[in-house]
Amino acid sequence: MKERGFDPNDIDTLTRLRKLPVFNGMNETQLAEVLKLARLRQYEEGETVMRQGEMDQMVHVLIRGECQVSVNDVDVATISRLGEIFGEMGMVDPMPRSATVRALRPTLCLGVDGSFAGRLSGLDQINARGLLYKAFSEILAERLRRTNARITELEKRLEDLAMMPPE
Repeated sequence: MKERGFDPNDIDTLTRLRKLPVFNGMNETQLAEVLKLARLRQYEEGETVMRQGEMDQMVHVLIRGECQVSVNDVDVATISRLGEIFGEMGMVDPMPRSATVRALRPTLCLGVDGSFAGRLSGLDQINARGLLYKAFSEILAERLRRTNARITELEKRLEDLAMMPPE
């Protein structure tokens, strides 16, 4: 992995980030505080971005590339859309990482230290946490919908298998 700090004078990237749901509701102070703790992280194909079982609060925002998410060596999802967020549970829940994420091709992420909200004060801290938790809730709701659909599909397959006559 190659890592570098975020250049706050990079207006093009800053404009792109502001369009992402997780950042577009933040005021200048909040966004500046987040970006102070942000790192641009470049991964080569096959490189591990996060490892299941590790502890950290790094939240990742996909800028370009594609990643595979696996749990116990079983592939469960692909991350490929600009602005897609992963690793957010490390900020919300102080438990070890629940999945491993690997780059499927050259990938660039904005890594944000999830502890940034604790460094803000007063209303800035409350507002930043509220915006992040709203974004994370939307992400988790979408993942729950996909998981429910997958469970329903697997249950149907099991029912179909149970109905098949023995050979």
